Amino acid sequence: MINVAQIGIGYWGPNLLRNLVGNKNCKVKTVVDLSEKRREFVKSLYPSVGVIDNVDNVLKDSEINTVVIATPVATHFDLTMRALEAGKHVLVEKPMATTVEE
Repeated sequence: MINVAQIGIGYWGPNLLRNLVGNKNCKVKTVVDLSEKRREFVKSLYPSVGVIDNVDNVLKDSEINTVVIATPVATHFDLTMRALEAGKHVLVEKPMATTVEE
C-alpha cells in the first residue's frame, strides 16, 4: 500500500485525486491546498481524506511515502525538491521546472 499526499487541488488536481482514491494500491492520507474553498471541495467528496493547508505537515509525516504535486508551475521545483529532501517519492505535474538552472 502506498500512502499518498497530494499538494494542490486546483485545475488538474481533482482528476489526479479521483484516480488516486480509486487505486486499490493507494491510500490518500492527506490533501494540501491553501484555498479553504478547495479544501471544502475535497472534504465533501472524500470525507476520509485529511485536508490541511500546510505542506510542512506532509513532509514531516513518516507515514506518507509519496507526494503528488499539482500546484502552479512556479511552485513545482521548490515543492519537488523539498519532498525529495524529505525522503518522499514524487509525482509532479509538468513542467517540473521553469528554468534550465532549476
